[in-house]
Amino acid sequence: MLCGVIDLAELIRNAHPDPAWVENAEIVYDNLCEFMNILNTHVGLYEVLRDVLSDPEVLKSLGPEAHETAQIFWRDFEKSGVNLPPEQRSRFVSLSSEILAKGREFLVEASAARPPATIKPSELQGLKDTGMGARLRLQAKFTQRDLLVYPGSLQAQMIMHSAPQEEPRRKVYMASNSSTPKQIDTLERLLRARGELARLVGKPSYAHMTLADKMAKSPDALMNYTRPYARKALLTLSQRKQAHLNTQPFPMIQAWDRDYYCPPEPPAPPIALPPLTLGTVFMGLSRLFRNLYGISLRLSDVAPGEVWHPGVRKLEVVDEETGVIGWVYADLFARRGKPSGAAHYTVRCSRRVDDDDLEGDVAGLGREEENRLLQVSHTFESMHRCRIPGQEGVYQRPVVVLLCEFTKPTATGGPTILAWHEVLTLFHEMGHAMHSMIGRTEYQNVSGTRCATDFVELPSILMEHFLNSPTVLALFDPDGNAIRRPGTHEEDPCRSIDTHTQILLASLDQIYHSAAALNPIFDSTAALAEMYKSKGLIPHMEGTSWQTQFGHLFGYGATYYSYLFDRAIASRVWRNLFSGDPLSRQMGERFKSQVLRFGGARDPWQMVSAVLCAPEMANGDAEAMAEVGRWKIEDEVSIPGHH
Repeated sequence: MLCGVIDLAELIRNAHPDPAWVENAEIVYDNLCEFMNILNTHVGLYEVLRDVLSDPEVLKSLGPEAHETAQIFWRDFEKSGVNLPPEQRSRFVSLSSEILAKGREFLVEASAARPPATIKPSELQGLKDTGMGARLRLQAKFTQRDLLVYPGSLQAQMIMHSAPQEEPRRKVYMASNSSTPKQIDTLERLLRARGELARLVGKPSYAHMTLADKMAKSPDALMNYTRPYARKALLTLSQRKQAHLNTQPFPMIQAWDRDYYCPPEPPAPPIALPPLTLGTVFMGLSRLFRNLYGISLRLSDVAPGEVWHPGVRKLEVVDEETGVIGWVYADLFARRGKPSGAAHYTVRCSRRVDDDDLEGDVAGLGREEENRLLQVSHTFESMHRCRIPGQEGVYQRPVVVLLCEFTKPTATGGPTILAWHEVLTLFHEMGHAMHSMIGRTEYQNVSGTRCATDFVELPSILMEHFLNSPTVLALFDPDGNAIRRPGTHEEDPCRSIDTHTQILLASLDQIYHSAAALNPIFDSTAALAEMYKSKGLIPHMEGTSWQTQFGHLFGYGATYYSYLFDRAIASRVWRNLFSGDPLSRQMGERFKSQVLRFGGARDPWQMVSAVLCAPEMANGDAEAMAEVGRWKIEDEVSIPGHH
């Protein structure tokens, strides 16, 4: 019940257009999160669970999922210091609230505007006379004074990608990576509070506390295998700089050189496609899911008051055997006040419900009120429950929401046409949605995307791989006549550099959440510089402090490696199951039955082992981690054109 209300409040505070709803959702979210922290330090609940797990007869009666769920609760109690004296348990709750408050403050400051760079007109000599470049040149020519270029602006992007002289690129880079003392202090206070929380429960660091129940213990395996490829790619950039500036061989590549010597290549499909309207893309998704899982998507009407904005669309997820198995609400268009980016929200998890006690939930409210609430509940639940063939019991149908920021269709401009990177985004988020839709577990705590942080991205990243297949892209064409593009896609050296940079950030995340953060003289900027010195390829620039913009440090504290880790596993799943026949129902059923169905109710390493038929990986030991590191390299060199 608590998770259901917290999950809904989380959606409302991010998606609702009415500030009053947002404000009240914030209050509900904060209060219930604090209450959840109190429950996680509840000695009575803990003692009951301890008695259950220490009784051999009771343990025999628990199925695998019940036992896994009990273990999750046990770890939550242990992480929350339930064995501590009352004063320290109270300290745990207050520290948790402080971390939440500091985290939000950090996110606000991370997205704050940075001061502008001052660019002299003479420094823009050679800038291409097209588009933004021409406007910058004209502005400099007619104003006859220095230009103020704000980090993140179109002007800043143009300079970083197209200014032949290094100096304006250096200035924009320095401005873009600056921080105020206040921003640095906020981050370091957040890191210190997390470190204190870990020490309170007997762990040497926040990373130790967080990684105890995750698949990977550190990103080191990925680092070891990707560095040689990144070094080779950096050499290519150095040769480009040498040719451009006519320097001695192998000049140093600086941080502001990357965008100039790696001009961005717009993501594009490998075949010619019709205009990719939302209807076209959802048609392709529905056809893909029908081939793989026997599941399709169907647009549904909404009742008055059912959605928070008139632009929200409701999709029924329909199984060919059982009918509707869940609903996806798609809030896809940008609007004022709506958060940027894309996200998947679980509003209502799947779970087994035939043992629910509706009568007990309303007992004591008075006969008239009890009867009214029971009638409402029975009507609602009858619509939101179903039986699953081959499974015992009745299950709650899940509800999820997808938030994106696509351009809104207009009467004059016609329907929304998605750029290719937006199609990738939609496929990624629908991977999360199908995880929620297909997951069928007894307990909502382990349903769908309620699984280990470093496993949850596997289904969504796998969905991106399907967009490399002309067979799948033909599903976008109403007549199935999509045509392969001529030529081949050249390997981009910058992709290896960018991957290595992501791994550096994962390492920085580990450093920031190590015991070092509790040192009174801990300096997050010095730690960043030292990491680049020991592990980086491009030198750190004195005077910069990019870490205050690393927003993932809050939401993915000590687990930033998860995306790259799951990308490696998704690469191998694609290669082994789908690359030969991406519409294979047999392989789709294997992934569905070995991964999607279990959510977090089975050990992730066992799921990887089963779906890949690799029993040697089931225990997730050091060799299994090293093997995943090797898969990452196969992904890097074997899937040209993957973005």
